[in-house]
Formats: sequence, structure tokens, C-alpha cells
Amino acid sequence: MDNQPRIVKPINAYFKESIKFYDLDKPVVARVIFVLLLGVLFGGYLLARPYIYELYTQYEQLFIRLQEDMSIDGLNSALFSAGANEAIMRSFLYVLLIIVAIRLLTFVISLFYGCWYFFEMTDPQMSGARRTSVFFARLPKIILFNILFFAAIYVVVAVMVVATVFLPGLAIFTAMLPMAILFVSTMYVFKDLLIIEFNVGPIRNFRKALDLTRNNKKYIFLNMMSLYALGWLLNMISIDVENAVLALFISAFLECILMLVTQRLSALMFIDAASLERKDKRQTKVDVLV
Repeated sequence: MDNQPRIVKPINAYFKESIKFYDLDKPVVARVIFVLLLGVLFGGYLLARPYIYELYTQYEQLFIRLQEDMSIDGLNSALFSAGANEAIMRSFLYVLLIIVAIRLLTFVISLFYGCWYFFEMTDPQMSGARRTSVFFARLPKIILFNILFFAAIYVVVAVMVVATVFLPGLAIFTAMLPMAILFVSTMYVFKDLLIIEFNVGPIRNFRKALDLTRNNKKYIFLNMMSLYALGWLLNMISIDVENAVLALFISAFLECILMLVTQRLSALMFIDAASLERKDKRQTKVDVLV
């Protein structure tokens, strides 16, 4: 990174290029990544579906039992029944493990796409084998940083929730935690690309990622919120679909597209924020037109 002014543009400057998720210098890479993402998302949702339904059924039965008998004995029987608790915990654990596996796999696959796209713009002469080796060489640092990053967030959330139990007045701040988490996550949107490009250590990356976004908070936040709003609108499409499996497929398909679009937008903003030079053919065409 140099000392030139770092300016991130509004979403309209990136949107047209961001939505071309299929457009890579090697189209087969985009196709393979899309199919892999779709397979993980749709397959994972199908795998989790019966356990989610079972968990919902068990909670529904527990609620009915609580309504039927509100006595102390009834509450003890419903809440502390060994068989019921084991079934609920087992279903919850299965759902949690499946969701974690889905998120981990989609994170790695989509980030590989983002890495490929980033190197296509900044070093188009780099071979596919070299891009792949750089990505997997940096991946342990990326995973370690994300573990530390989200662990810190979860610790803060847990502390706030526990504190609210003893100090109810803090409830108003606890209610704002989801928005605060979204804002913090957005301010660290470049955390993975920083490691890929500059091989920054996980601890040092906390400061570097924040430094990179500090002067561009407004547009970074608005640009990412635009994609989140787009994702919400796209998910509305699957709500009215009566076939549950088809609805899951549509939801997974649209989520897959949104993941790749998000990676492209992040890479484009990162190049501007870090004052890096684009060397790809798309940028050359733009320069000629100008």
C-alpha cells in the first residue's frame, strides 16, 4: 500500500462489474466454483431440513405440554425430562454442525473466487496454479484471524446478554447488538484480502483492516448494505413457492450468486481503498474509452 489518498466510490461505480459473477479470465473456474457453492448450499440445506423440522416439532410439543399443565410438577416434567432434553439437544447439535460446515465450506469456496478475481485485476499474468498456491498458503492465517475475530464478537455479545440479566437498563443496548455486529463486520470487509495480498499476520490484521476502512466508512457501509438489501429482496422470490425443495433450491441459487457478487464488490473496493493499480483488460478498455 502506498501513501496516496484512498477513496472508495459509491455502489453505482462498482455495481455493473460486480454483478457479472460469471466473468473471469478463465470462465471454467467461475462455472466450477458456482456449481460447488450451489452443491454445498442446496445439499446442506436438504441435509439439515429433517433435523430442523424435528427440532421444531419437539419445541412445539414442549410448548403444548407446558400449556396443558402449568403446575410445578408439570413444568419439571416438561422441562427436565431426560428423553425430551436429549432429543432436543441432539437435533440442535446436528443442525448446528451442518450449518457450521455449510458456512465454512462456502466461505473457503467463495473466498477462492474472490482471490482469483483480485489477482486477475492486479496481476493478470499470474498463472492459475500460482493463484491457487497463494490462496492456500494464506488460508491458515485467514481462518485463524476469522476465528479470533468472531470469537471476540461472541464474547462481547455474551457479556452484554449476561449483564442485561443483572442490569435490565442495558436491554436497549443489547437490542442494538445485531446492528452493531453488522457495522463492525462491514468495517472489516477487507480482512481476508489484506492477508491474501500483503500476508499480514492475524493479530496485526485487526489494526490494518480497520485503518484501511477508517477514511471510507460511509461508502463501504452503504455499498455493503446495498448488497444485503438486494439479498433480502431476492430471498422474497422463494417465499411464495409452494414446493419446499424448489424453494430451497431457489434460495440456495440466489445466495450463491450474492456470495460471488459480494466477493467482486469487496475486491473492487479493496483495490481503491489500498490504492492498488488495476492491470486487467477490462480496466484497459475503460482507459481507452476515456
